[in-house]
Amino acid sequence: MQSSPRQFILALLAALAVFFGTWSGLQWPVLLATGLAVGTYVGVYLLAKPKLRIGHIRVDSLPDGDELKRLLLEAKDDMDAINRASKQITNLPIRQQSEQLYQTGIRILEYLEKNPDRIPAARRFLGYYLNTARDILEKYLPFQNSGLRTDEVKRVTQATERAMPILNQAFETQFTNLMQNDIMDIESDIKVLEMTLQSEGGIHGSEQK
Repeated sequence: MQSSPRQFILALLAALAVFFGTWSGLQWPVLLATGLAVGTYVGVYLLAKPKLRIGHIRVDSLPDGDELKRLLLEAKDDMDAINRASKQITNLPIRQQSEQLYQTGIRILEYLEKNPDRIPAARRFLGYYLNTARDILEKYLPFQNSGLRTDEVKRVTQATERAMPILNQAFETQFTNLMQNDIMDIESDIKVLEMTLQSEGGIHGSEQK
C-alpha cells in the first residue's frame, strides 16, 4: 500500500525534531543524533500508516484482511465495468437485464462491506460470477457496435440474451446464500415471538375463565 502525504510529513517532522533536539540541544554526536532520528522516522512512519477498513472494521483486525480488501476493490472495478457496458447497450432485453444485474451486485457489495466476515463465503461470486458478467457484456459490445446483421452477430446477441437471466438468477442466489444466517436469525426471532404470544394468549384465556 502506498504511503500517504500525512504519514510522510509526520515521520519527517518527528525525525527532524529528534535530530536537532539531540544534536543542537543536547550536543550529542552527529552520528548518534542521526541514528536516533532515523529510528524515530521509521517508528512514526509505521505508526502513522493509514488503517485500511472494510465498512467500519479495520482490515488488519480480520484474518486475511488485505486479501479481503483486494477482493472487494476488484469487485467494485468489475461493477463499474458492468455499469459502463449496460449504459452502452441498445438491445432492450440485454440492457434491462444488465441494469438489474448491476443493482443486485451493488447491494451485495454493500452487504459485504457491512458484514466483512461474510466475504470469504462470497469468493465464488467475487471471483467468478462478477468476472463472467463483465466479460460477457464487454465482449458483446463490439458485435453490437459493428452494425452487422450477419448470422454470427445474431447468434451472439441471442446467446447474450439467454445468458443475462441466468446471471441474474446466480447473483440473487449468491445474495440469498450470503444472508442465510440473517434469514435464520429472523425466522428464529419470529418463532420465539409467536410462541410468546401463544403463551400469553393462553394465560389471558385462562384468566378470563
